[in-house]
Amino acid sequence: MANKALLISGIEYKVRKLIEQNRLLHKENLNLKQQTELLLSEKEQLQRKLNDKENEIVKQSLAEALESKYGVEKGLKLIDELIKEIDRSIDIISD
Repeated sequence: MANKALLISGIEYKVRKLIEQNRLLHKENLNLKQQTELLLSEKEQLQRKLNDKENEIVKQSLAEALESKYGVEKGLKLIDELIKEIDRSIDIISD
């Protein structure tokens, strides 16, 4: 009888230990999920900033190239003409 009680006591201890370990792992899992969400949000913000900076670089490079090749006035006129052509193309595609 003592062996059974000792066996049951040992099993109860191990079950309590597993329950506590499960609780701690669940808590840690929630914390890690929150950290993951924060990091993903930060990554998205950084990606947007990177895209904006890349667009700025392209615009600046284009402006400098046009300025050095055509000068400011002619470069602006060329850009206006390209914008009008793009708008016409969009209108054609939209119809």
